[in-house]
Amino acid sequence: MRKHIKTILIVCLAISTFAFGSLWIAEKNSKDDMKEFAQAAACNAYIAFAEYQSDETISSYWDGVASFRTFQQACLSIANQTNQSVNYSICNEVYGYLIAEPEKSQDYIADLIKIMELLSKDIEDLNGHAQMFNLRNALSYEG
Repeated sequence: MRKHIKTILIVCLAISTFAFGSLWIAEKNSKDDMKEFAQAAACNAYIAFAEYQSDETISSYWDGVASFRTFQQACLSIANQTNQSVNYSICNEVYGYLIAEPEKSQDYIADLIKIMELLSKDIEDLNGHAQMFNLRNALSYEG
């Protein structure tokens, strides 16, 4: 009887280990997919803001803002329950300035282009996030 209980416990443990491993791999792949999505959105924002800088077509600015919003939302799903949530908060504030104060934000378009170029290559680039922090401060302190 004990031999059957041990066998049943081993089988249950093996099944639960397999299930846990499968779920862990699926979650890891989901995060990797979201990182790629965020990088693609950062690249789109970079391109749109660069177009705005060269031709000053307002639709290019708003295309950049829309792509920045997509980037911001992808970063949110990556940052949830991690130490990267501060980066999301800063990104969220910059997005607020892009929407609420476009004239002021447009003065910093060159900085925004550099930031989005860095983050389009690696969304975890510490220099890119530091520059985003500096941009947020510049936007919030300007009178």
